[in-house]
Amino acid sequence: MRVNVRLFAHYREAAGTGRLELDLPEGSTVADAKAAVEAAVPGLDLSGGMAALGEELVKPDTPLREGSELAFLPPVSGGSGDDRTGLSHEPLEPLIGELVAWATAPPYGAVVSFVGTTRSPNKGREVRYLTYEAYESMAEATLARIAGELRARWPLGRIALVHRLGRVNPAEASIVIVVSSPHRPEAFEAARYALERVKLILPVWKKEHLEDGEVWVEGGAAEGYRL
Repeated sequence: MRVNVRLFAHYREAAGTGRLELDLPEGSTVADAKAAVEAAVPGLDLSGGMAALGEELVKPDTPLREGSELAFLPPVSGGSGDDRTGLSHEPLEPLIGELVAWATAPPYGAVVSFVGTTRSPNKGREVRYLTYEAYESMAEATLARIAGELRARWPLGRIALVHRLGRVNPAEASIVIVVSSPHRPEAFEAARYALERVKLILPVWKKEHLEDGEVWVEGGAAEGYRL
């Protein structure tokens, strides 16, 4: 059977392409596809990353079918009318005040905002700029899902989760998180949880462009989905 494979970030660079086609035996699994890709691209190691089918994370023993589109995702460093989630190729700074104002309303006694910015130097090395790459359709769905997770855990008002793509210079914003709620403990907890989930499962990858080279920055992969 034929399986279409998508690769992102440094997986894509190592393979020299973002798409591959595999011919696999019937009954093959995600783990079998991983082995086939690694055999086809000498030096490529997909271990520690994750895989997605139909923009949903899947486990290594998940079976594949004819025509499946399987995405291999390196480790990573949508909603209701009261949720604003998405990606932006434009600077986020003009959005920050707008999102805080939007999240502020009489029923909510707390509005917590977090802005993640590019740090330089990082680990003693000057960072010229960052670039962010995403599996965009899956990333948008994941942001919406994270907003849903927040609502399942805390009584919240409005939620904004917006991540930047493309080039981000030092001191520029890469992510904005805004959460409002009737009381402050829930707003603080929800904002922290949102950031940790973004770092763990959002298919967005960061490359540091340094004075003396460039490097992909990796974090972890969600437990149970690690390849």
